[in-house]
Amino acid sequence: MNIPASILTGTTEGEGSPPAGGLPGVAELVGHGPIDTDTARALAGNAPGWDRLFVNPTTGHVLEIDRYQPSADQRRILRVRDEHCRFPGCRYPATRSDADHTIDAAHGGPTAISNLGHFCRRHHTLKHHTRWKADNLPGGLIRWTSPLGITYTDKPPRTVVFTTPDDTPPPF
Repeated sequence: MNIPASILTGTTEGEGSPPAGGLPGVAELVGHGPIDTDTARALAGNAPGWDRLFVNPTTGHVLEIDRYQPSADQRRILRVRDEHCRFPGCRYPATRSDADHTIDAAHGGPTAISNLGHFCRRHHTLKHHTRWKADNLPGGLIRWTSPLGITYTDKPPRTVVFTTPDDTPPPF
């Protein structure tokens, strides 16, 4: 599916930059052709994830691709790296936490391992709705800064873990 952002946001109804390889300002179901705005919005709303394409406005060539939701491979890497919520002292399991952008995707933060971490719902909310701030550092470290300016650095539990492709423990 190729859907210009202007159609999803309702800012225009048929104008804007062309989707990669598609018609200008028109939502398109790849392999079938153009689709109406309401159908495009309904399909996008039910999609498990979106790939955001940045295209050259003149040529329509794809310049960059970003995805809001981490891929399956990224989620697996994060689960192994983090094991639990990355707020200092919190041990809520990563499998029950949110994989969240430390620099919010709405503010240009990429969906990359270097900008993601597991946060339980409480600390995810804390990060977005209070003056607490989280920053990813090299090596998987996450530095939290409190509203008073005090910093806390959370280290990932391990740096090397051996797993099997289906996440079952190794036989040794």
